[in-house]
Amino acid sequence: MGADPDANSPSPYEQNQSFNALTAWLHSLRYRQIVQVFRGLAAQRSQPIRVVEIGCAHAKLFGVLDAQFSIDYVGIELEASFAELARQRYGGRGNFQLIEGSALSALGTLASPDVVVALETLEHIPEHDVVRLIEQVAALRPSLFVCSVPVEVGPAVWAKNLGSLATGYMRHKEYSWRETWWAGLYQLDKLPPHETGHKGFDWRWLAQTIRHNLRIIQLRRFPSQLVPAALSTSVFIVAEPRA
Repeated sequence: MGADPDANSPSPYEQNQSFNALTAWLHSLRYRQIVQVFRGLAAQRSQPIRVVEIGCAHAKLFGVLDAQFSIDYVGIELEASFAELARQRYGGRGNFQLIEGSALSALGTLASPDVVVALETLEHIPEHDVVRLIEQVAALRPSLFVCSVPVEVGPAVWAKNLGSLATGYMRHKEYSWRETWWAGLYQLDKLPPHETGHKGFDWRWLAQTIRHNLRIIQLRRFPSQLVPAALSTSVFIVAEPRA
């Protein structure tokens, strides 16, 4: 199956992620970090690494990993337009598979992945479903579970939303300025309950949910480990099954 020539043009979603040099750099950090994780895995095995990605969007991760490693990849994507573009770009590759639908349903059909990945995805899933997803991942017992999520609590929210306003970016529009103020003071009870956006999301809750089911072996802060979590833009978590 050949790719549609237009399939390689940036989608609106990708254009937002590359809105300016700063946003493009920040969005690139999770891919740089996951390549480091996969280098460690690839050094330990001769067989292709079996990868499952929750919320794969346009399957950019497949393109990044397939260029450097031997992988068998399964992407799961609920949004039909994202899934279609991923198929157009990579559907002809023998090591690429796409499941269009809910990860809650799809994970139960998969067996023995080496790595389960969720990059900037779990904040867009209702929290009660995230708990079930983490439980399902733990039951699959992959070698690693890797995820990244934005920091939406603490002073980082002030910096991100003010920076968004100053540069004409769109992320601050999800919040009222009153909500930005309270989120920056860790007062999430003064915001509406988190649903499927950034507002009201607390990465610390997610980390604790992961700890209940897996063992966290790495928790990195972006853009740098030298920056405290309160001022970080996002966090990157690597976990493994408990003994």
